[in-house]
Amino acid sequence: MGEFFVAGITTLDILVIYVFLQVRGRKIILAFWTAFLNMLLPFIGFLLGELSTTFFAEWSVLLSGILLGLIGLHMLLQDDGEQTKMLMIPPAWLAFVVSIDAFSVSVTFGMLQLNRFVFIIASGLFSFLFSLIALYFQKKLRIKSGKRIRQFAGLSLLVIGIFSSIH
Repeated sequence: MGEFFVAGITTLDILVIYVFLQVRGRKIILAFWTAFLNMLLPFIGFLLGELSTTFFAEWSVLLSGILLGLIGLHMLLQDDGEQTKMLMIPPAWLAFVVSIDAFSVSVTFGMLQLNRFVFIIASGLFSFLFSLIALYFQKKLRIKSGKRIRQFAGLSLLVIGIFSSIH
């Protein structure tokens, strides 16, 4: 169940960034592309995370918690200037950039030996839904900066990272 929650948290940045993206056509294609990347990159991340546990068997839980906490801290410290720069990237590349968080989190999940299938499917589902919502309902969402959403996601990942390191 934790995989489902974290997949939703890590894909929240799609909602924040895509709501400001100006895409005229092919929104559904961008949503599918984003979902695909948010499934492919976590799959690769899980494989790398599981591989790293063979090298860092004793330290894998602690390392994964630290990495997850650092990802959360990065989201908390991210400023609006970074978001503005990201909007200048072509949408197909932007989809790749927003998928990097899912990759990072999946590496830590691979180290923790959590359910890869649940996280990958949930990440793809959330990223597809958040893409569609952001692209089709931009004006109705009335998101001004997305700072609070990023702070919530960052704090959530930071707390999960700390708790996974303790156990």
